[in-house]
Amino acid sequence: MITPHMRRIVFGGEGLRAFTSSGIADEWIRLFFPTVANEPAVLPVSQGKGWSFPDGVPREGRWYSIRDHAIETHQLTIDIVDHPGGIATSWAATAKTGDQIAISGPDGRYGPDAPTDWELVVADMTGLPAALRILRELPAGKPALALLEVPDAYDEQTIISAGQVATTWILNPAHGSGASLLPQAVRATSWLRGRPYVWMSAEAAATRDMRTYIRRERRVPNGCADIVGYWSLTRATR
Repeated sequence: MITPHMRRIVFGGEGLRAFTSSGIADEWIRLFFPTVANEPAVLPVSQGKGWSFPDGVPREGRWYSIRDHAIETHQLTIDIVDHPGGIATSWAATAKTGDQIAISGPDGRYGPDAPTDWELVVADMTGLPAALRILRELPAGKPALALLEVPDAYDEQTIISAGQVATTWILNPAHGSGASLLPQAVRATSWLRGRPYVWMSAEAAATRDMRTYIRRERRVPNGCADIVGYWSLTRATR
């Protein structure tokens, strides 16, 4: 555990020698886990317009951001939110050296379509690994505002960046079981001058709210905003 609610897993081995990063700061991969019956983790294969598993046994997959890619040692670092239930959380809680997992190729969407003057980076715990990597890879001197929601002050992490980052940690003890505090935090934030690029990843209802606010009220062009719902509170609390 790197914080009370975040577990870090480092993947390595021969299977990652051929892995090539997309180079996109918020890149993600899909993790496929072994089944409860201990069938090995394998990647699905393309079959017409759909996908299937080579032995016909379905495996569950989950999308996760790449926190770090160490090219020299062929290692991938993934941070997983620790919460009750969930196949990824359960697997990570007992993972040990030698366990195997299947990993898809990477993809990502971070980056404006036109030059911008500053960035607004917004994330809850699920988006925190990507947000921290985005901030770490900012160009030197690039102004940025970061609004980061966590359940407890002990879940705050050190911000490493060459940019000029002003960070606000938003403590929400109901994170994961109640409404996000990010929408009101964004509305209360004094924006910097010039054209912004907005990147946000959080609970689905919060991102829908912010997508409307960012585009209709703040009039940020589509090419300068990437706002993605990483999970749904209604599904998590069913």
